[in-house]
Parts: sequence; C-alpha cells; structure tokens
Amino acid sequence: MPGLLLTWIRHPLTALMIRFYIGGLFIYASLNKINFPAEFSDNIAAYILVPHFLVNPMAVFLPWIELVSGVCLVAGIRVRACAAVICTLLGLFTTALIVVLLKKTPIDCGCFQNVGDPVSRVTLFRDLVWLAMGIYVFRYDSLIHLDRLFMIRPEDLDGL
Repeated sequence: MPGLLLTWIRHPLTALMIRFYIGGLFIYASLNKINFPAEFSDNIAAYILVPHFLVNPMAVFLPWIELVSGVCLVAGIRVRACAAVICTLLGLFTTALIVVLLKKTPIDCGCFQNVGDPVSRVTLFRDLVWLAMGIYVFRYDSLIHLDRLFMIRPEDLDGL
C-alpha cells in the first residue's frame, strides 16, 4: 500500500492537476484586485505591515504578478519559476496572516474579494495547504511544459 500511495503522489498527472488548480486559483484571486486596486490597497494598509508609501504600488503590481504567474502555470510556461514566485507570495501572505492573528487584528483577508473573508486560523491553514501544493508543483510537475517546445538544446547548436 505505501508503494501505491507513493506512486500516486509522485505521478505527473497529480502534479499537473494541482498545477492547474493553483494557477487557476491565482488567476481568480487577481481579477478582483486588478479591477478594484483602491479597495485592495485598503486591505494591504489594514495589515499595518507595509510602509505607507509602498501600499499603492503593491496594490497595483501584486495582482498582476499573481495573474501572470497563474496564467503561466496553467499554460505550462516556466512552470518551476512561476511555482517559485507563487510559493514566495504564499509564504509572504502566510507570514502576514500569522502576524495579524498574533496581534488579534480584526481585518478582512483580501484574498479574493476586498470585503468579506475575515482573517482566521482557517485562512492560515488554507494558505499553508496552498503553499504545500505550490512546493509540490515545483518539485514534481513535469507534464505539458510549452516552453520546452521552443528551447534550444546545446546539442542542437553544434550544426550552426
């Protein structure tokens, strides 16, 4: 039984499904933030973790980083790099959630909608699961990488 479980865990299709899920999740999360950057900047400011002069630039650029990373994950373009970016973002988000929970600051998460989802232990657990999924994609994903179609291998350059 452990061999079967290990085979399933390391199977490329499992990693591909998780990659599509995480990529789609980040695409979905970015859309509302891109459409309403002022509300998202209020969410960032509520965490009281970022200097005031960085709140607006973060509110503008962070959703676009999420969108591009999510689209590239789904499309299979630079998957490991995008998984690393997403894991870094999730690590930052998780750290911010831990700080807010320790301070017992009653704020909304700002993850998907600008109003509604309060920060809680459930939110923290959810982000930790997504971080584990991102690490899993980074480690095990190997199917449908479109960028490999356009890469030149060193042995291909010998004829030039």
